[in-house]
Amino acid sequence: MMFLVAVTAFFIVLFSMPTLIKVAREKGLIDLPENPRKIHKRAVPAIGGVVIFAALLINVFFWLALGPTPPTEMFQAGCALASCTVVIFMMGLKDDIIGMAPSKKLLVHLVVGIILISVGDFKINTFGGLFGIEALPESLSLVFSLFVYIVVVNALNLIDGVDGLAAGYTVIAMSAFAFWFLNTGQTPIAIIALTLAGAMGGFLVFNVAPAKVFLGDSGSLLAGLLAYSLATYVINTPDNLVPISWIGISKPVIAMSILAYPLVDTLRVFCLRAARGISPFSPDCNHLHHRLMMVTLSHAKTSVFVYIFSFSILAISWARPLLFPKLNEEGMFFGLFTLSFLWFLPVLIRTKGQHNLARKRDELLKDAIEQNKKHKASESAVA
Repeated sequence: MMFLVAVTAFFIVLFSMPTLIKVAREKGLIDLPENPRKIHKRAVPAIGGVVIFAALLINVFFWLALGPTPPTEMFQAGCALASCTVVIFMMGLKDDIIGMAPSKKLLVHLVVGIILISVGDFKINTFGGLFGIEALPESLSLVFSLFVYIVVVNALNLIDGVDGLAAGYTVIAMSAFAFWFLNTGQTPIAIIALTLAGAMGGFLVFNVAPAKVFLGDSGSLLAGLLAYSLATYVINTPDNLVPISWIGISKPVIAMSILAYPLVDTLRVFCLRAARGISPFSPDCNHLHHRLMMVTLSHAKTSVFVYIFSFSILAISWARPLLFPKLNEEGMFFGLFTLSFLWFLPVLIRTKGQHNLARKRDELLKDAIEQNKKHKASESAVA
């Protein structure tokens, strides 16, 4: 039955997306390649998240209705999650269509994060022994969970810059989440993961290069919200539900390995921007997919490179009891972190010159825009 969950979500998106693409083109709901930082040079509809959101609601509630009633705590958490997905989807859709100020988006994220953590209990209560930390104090858990929520949600949004990348990565991540939940007896949560995996699989049919539709903020933010929520469920999985063969596997490390690519990319660019004394949210061409595109010159090759990376990190994390039975959790964490950096290091070295040129171009463009604004302001004042 679980396989059918993903299949039905796949076909909902597969048959609905052509209509959305047609309507978006007729109504002018398209992304124009006006910014030189954009890799795309075509006008493409950017509201693919609409169908993803619809498929998520239809499929999840349909399959939950066919199964046993979830426990009370899980039902309450599901209601809070459903409410938050609606808010995030509406915010993303507004940003896709007419734009939205970053400060307002941050405010919405803070409100949604607080509801998700305090009402839905989607929070990080423990490190599972990682760094010698077990249970977190309640206040620290709330603050840390809110920080991680904002990072993860935006991380999924920031990697959505190459055809097939965010959607394909989400299929891999949600399949990994589903594998965990099915083997730990958390079927209702597995249905959510399988639904998003199937829906993104259907979306990928239209998003592979050259893309006919983009995910947009309405889709990428929604995927980020669910990725964070499911990661907290992995970390907080009761030990008695974990199969005996998985006893040596660290739950926090598994959660982080599933989210490895967006976290590595986002934390890397945030740190580099902070080192330059600019806002971590300032856009540039320094994301890993930008640097990969400089080498591969291909959306498909760039996406496949990231897919292979994600599969590799997941395989190593799950195979820890067999490959590294004597390695402690801290060693596994830093080992995967080092591997993630080394994986992309040759690309970063090779494209350093190209990136510096692109950064100078962006700085000149920014200065030109600012000068133009000042010139128009002075003309208005004289008039």
